[in-house]
Order: sequence, then C-alpha cells, then structure tokens
Amino acid sequence: MMNLDQVRVIDPILTQLAQGYKNAEGVATFFAPSVSMNTRAGRTLVFGKEAFAAQSFLRAPGTNIQKIQNEFGTRSFALRQEAISWEIAEEVAAEAKNGAAQIDLRQFAAKDAANRLMQSWEVQVATIVTDSAQYETGNVLDLSTYNGGADQFNSPTADVEVLMDDAKEQVRSQIGVYPNKMVISPDAFNALKRNKRIRDFMQRGVLVDEKTLAQIFGLDEIRVARRLKLAADGTLENIYNNVAVLFYHPSGATDGFMPALDANYGNPAFAYTYTLSGYPIATPERFNIERRVFTGDILVERSFELVGMGENGKCGSGFIFNNPVA
Repeated sequence: MMNLDQVRVIDPILTQLAQGYKNAEGVATFFAPSVSMNTRAGRTLVFGKEAFAAQSFLRAPGTNIQKIQNEFGTRSFALRQEAISWEIAEEVAAEAKNGAAQIDLRQFAAKDAANRLMQSWEVQVATIVTDSAQYETGNVLDLSTYNGGADQFNSPTADVEVLMDDAKEQVRSQIGVYPNKMVISPDAFNALKRNKRIRDFMQRGVLVDEKTLAQIFGLDEIRVARRLKLAADGTLENIYNNVAVLFYHPSGATDGFMPALDANYGNPAFAYTYTLSGYPIATPERFNIERRVFTGDILVERSFELVGMGENGKCGSGFIFNNPVA
C-alpha cells in the first residue's frame, strides 16, 4: 500500500500530468465479442455439413415431399468467476484528494482493478488462440519450415498474397465462408510493412498500415496486437509474438467487458466470450473502521469459447501462421 510521501505532489505544474505506463488496446474482444448469458453454464452449437449438400428438390405430382433434418452437435461450457479487490487507506486518499494533485485515488483504484482484469483476460485469450492444437490440421502453417522459410513475411522471396489466399481457401473449405479479419503480432506487422512485394504494389508515399494491408488481403479489418505484459524478469514483452491469426467473425468487437446487444451465440463465428448477464459488477465501496481503509470489489463471470468448428471437431474458422518472421 502507498504511503503519504508517495502521494504528495510538491510541484503544482506536474499535477497536470499523468506519468506512467499506458498499455495498448487489446484484441481479446476483437477475437471474441462478449455475449450475455442468463445462466452460468450452457452448450455451444456445432453445425453439420448437410446444408452444403447438392440436392434436387424437384417433385413429380403425387410423390412425397422431400424432408430435411437439421443436424448439429453441442459442446458444454461453464462460466468462471474472476474477482479483484482494491483498497486505499483513508489517510492516503485524503492526502491525494486534498493536496495540489487533487487525485481521487478511490476512483483510480477501481479503474485500475478493472484494467487488471482485462489484462489477465488478454493473456488468457492469447494462450488459447495461439495454441496450434486448437485448430484443424490444415489450418496451421509454420512459415519457418514451409518452403524452406522462403515465404516468411520478411523474406525478399515471400509471396504473402498467395499465402493469404491459400489460407482463406482453407477456412472456406471448413466453414463455407471466407475469413474476414486478422490479428498480427507487432513483429509480423513490421515485416509486412517492409515486405518488398507489398511495397512495390503500393504507390510511392502511401502509408502501409492495418487498413491498407486489409485491402490488399481482401479482409474487413486487421488489428495489431500491441498490448504488453510484464515478464518474470521485470521487463515488458509482447503478449502476441511472431504469429498471425486469420479468422471469420460476423460481429464487431465489443467494448471491454460489456456484451454486445446484437450478438448471438447461435451464429457461426470464430469465438465468443460468454458473460453472465449483469456482469461485470462493482460492489458498493465499504469502509473498514478498524483498519481505516476503503475497499471495493469487481467481479466478472465469463468463458472464452472457440465455436467455429471444422470437419474434425477442431477450430476451422481460423487459420494460424506460426513464425511468420525469421
């Protein structure tokens, strides 16, 4: 817990500045928009391929009408609760609010707690979506070994457009539609910006950014996973490193914790975050009279689920490029 010396501000000019780290926007809700659930457990729909069958529904007079039967499987899931508590000593809160800085540390502590919950969620989601074992076998490509590494993004011989087209066709062969979004790590993004074929394709002076790359690859949106995490040695490192994930999702990203009003977990997609209705919640702030501290809690109940299954029961609505940078 902070002491009084740490919250006192002597130079009034510095009170106008907020000094410290600010993390980049995350991609967890881009991968998996939040969907509101009324129960703490449920089942995801896994659709069959019978809708793709080439059938004739011509009927001769007096013959039976052909019947179809919808087929789908389900997979159970359960929401898990995450909770974080914050506390600020009465003296520290008063010193910060009444001093030159006039900082409401109680409000700051609540926001900081929510940000930490989102940071933890970013790491959890990254662990799942970068796990090659989650994907159909044909939906994983290690560019360090493929074609002798000649197609890694920073290779002068890399034909990135052909790679993307092949990956898009692979996803379409699994779920029937082309992927429309992609998340790339910062090193992969920098390699694509400098890729010779892409630079030759662009007009001189035109900035190569996420928007122009999305246009080149025929995608709706590309996001760079710029968010950082604290490593064991105290340094900051990328949450996503040397990876690119192509996927299909019909919905837009949601804002932080909050579920999308128009999201429907029955729609085929790459992934959803199932969130208990009414959550997250912040408990009323309380004062511990014995310790003279203000305390509050933030709770959320949610589960990240890959739902766009392929023909073998693994994720077919996404495609992962491993080691795209040498």
